[in-house]
Amino acid sequence: MTKFSVEAKVGFFVVIGMIVLAYMSMKVGKFEYAGEKGYELYAYFDSAEGLVKGVPVQIAGVEVGRVKEISLEAGKAKVAFQLDPEVQVGEDAEAAIRTKGVLGDKYVEVIPGSPQAQPIKPGGRIVRTQSPANIDTLLKQLSSIGTDIKEITQSLSGVLGGREGETSLKTIMDNIRSIAETLNETIQKNNENINRTLDNLAIFSKDLKEISGTNKEAVHEIVANFRQVSDQFRDALIAFSEITGKINRGEGTIGKLIHDEETIRSMNETLVALKGITEKINRGEGTIGKLVQDDETADNINAALSSINEYLQKEERFRTYVDYRGEYLFDSDDVKSYLSLRIQPKEDKYYLLQIIDDPSGKKTVTETTTTVGGTSTTEYKEEIDKDEIKFSAQIAKRYYDLGLRAGLFESTGGIAADYYLFDDRLILSLETFDFDPDENPHLKFKADFTPFQYIYLTVGFDDFISTEGTESFFIGGGLRFSDEDLKTLLSGAPIPKN
Repeated sequence: MTKFSVEAKVGFFVVIGMIVLAYMSMKVGKFEYAGEKGYELYAYFDSAEGLVKGVPVQIAGVEVGRVKEISLEAGKAKVAFQLDPEVQVGEDAEAAIRTKGVLGDKYVEVIPGSPQAQPIKPGGRIVRTQSPANIDTLLKQLSSIGTDIKEITQSLSGVLGGREGETSLKTIMDNIRSIAETLNETIQKNNENINRTLDNLAIFSKDLKEISGTNKEAVHEIVANFRQVSDQFRDALIAFSEITGKINRGEGTIGKLIHDEETIRSMNETLVALKGITEKINRGEGTIGKLVQDDETADNINAALSSINEYLQKEERFRTYVDYRGEYLFDSDDVKSYLSLRIQPKEDKYYLLQIIDDPSGKKTVTETTTTVGGTSTTEYKEEIDKDEIKFSAQIAKRYYDLGLRAGLFESTGGIAADYYLFDDRLILSLETFDFDPDENPHLKFKADFTPFQYIYLTVGFDDFISTEGTESFFIGGGLRFSDEDLKTLLSGAPIPKN
C-alpha cells in the first residue's frame, strides 16, 4: 500500500481549503458566472454620504438587488442599482438611503408605491427620493440644544436659588394649594346643580333616542339639511374672507373709512368740535350747560329720580330687561336690528316684545282673478316693502334648563326652544315661524354667549332651509340692561355742580 508523504498530505489539505474558500466567497458576494441578472434603475440624491458600491437594495426588509455605481451628476449623487428580474417597481415608488441600526452600514430601501401604478422600464429613474440625515448636522443641533438647556438651568438656578428663590417657590406652592382648595369647595357647593344638569342631559338623550327611533325619515332629512347648511357655512366663510380682503384694500364704505385720509381728517374735526361743545357745557353756556350747572335744575332732577326709585322699589317682584341686538347677515351684507322689552313676573316665566328692522323687508302676495268670456285668469303679484317694521310678541315658560316660547315671531306665528348652559351664560335657541304652505318654514338657529354682564355675542344661521335664497350666516352682538341697572343709571348718575 502506497503511503503519502507529509508534504503531500499538507498540499492536499491546502487545495481543499482553497476550494472551500473560493466557494464561500462566491456565496457571500453572490458571484455568478453567467453575468448579472435583472435590470438597472437609478435615482438622484442630495447626498449619498456613507453609501458604497455593492451594498444591498431592499424592499420591505428583503434584499432585491445591489448598488452598482455611484457618481456625481449636476451637483447631485446619481446612484445606479441592479434589481432582480421578478421585482416590479411602480412610477410612484420612492428610494431612500437608510442605516442599519444607529451607526451601521448604509443601504438603499425602495418603497414600491401603489399596485395600480405603471412599472418603471429598465434603465428608468425613481423620481421620489429621501437623502440620509447628516450626523455632523445632528451633533451640531444636539450641541446647540445642550447649550440652551444649560442656559435655562443656570437661569432657574439664579431665580430659585438662595432664600429669596425658596420663599418665592413656597409662595407659588401655597397659591396652587389655595386654588385647589377653592376649586374643591366650588365643586362641592355646586354638586347638586351638576347632578341635576347630568340628569337633564340623560332625560334629554333618552327623549332624543325615542324621537329619532320613531322619526327616522325626518332625521335623515334633517341630516341632509344640515349638510347643506355646512356647505353654505363654508361659502359664508369664503365670502367673509373676501369682505375682509376688500376692507384691507380700502374698497367699500368700511375700507374707505379705515384707509381714506380725508375721512379720518373729518372724524378728527368732529372730535375737536365735540370737545368744544363739552367745554361750553362745563362752563354753563347754552341750554344744556345751564341745565347741567344750575343747582335748582339738579335738585328737581334728583327729586324726580327719587320718586322713580320709590316706584321701582314697590315693583321689585317684577324684572324688566331692555335689549338691543344687531346681526350682520353675510349673504345680503346688511344688519338686522332688534329692540326688545322683556317683562319677567316670575323666575320661570316672562313676556317678550320686539321691534325688528329686517333689511329683507316684508313680502306681500296679491291674488287677482279676472273672468273674460267664461274663462277665469288668476294673476299673482309679489311686492316687498323694505321699510316695513316687524313685530314680535311672545310668552315663554322655563323648565329647569329648557325654555319654550310661543306667539308672534316677526309678524307671523311661531314657536321656539331655548337651552341654557353654564349659569345662563350660553343660550342655544331654535326658532320656527312663518308656516307658509307653499314654502318651507322660517328656521333660525343662534347661540348667544355673555362674556360680560351687559354685553353678549351672537352667531347663527337664519332661514337655513329657505327655498327663496334668503338663508344667511350671521354674527353680531348686543347690549342688555335690567331694571336694577336702569335704576342705578337713573338714580346714581352724578350731577355736575359749580
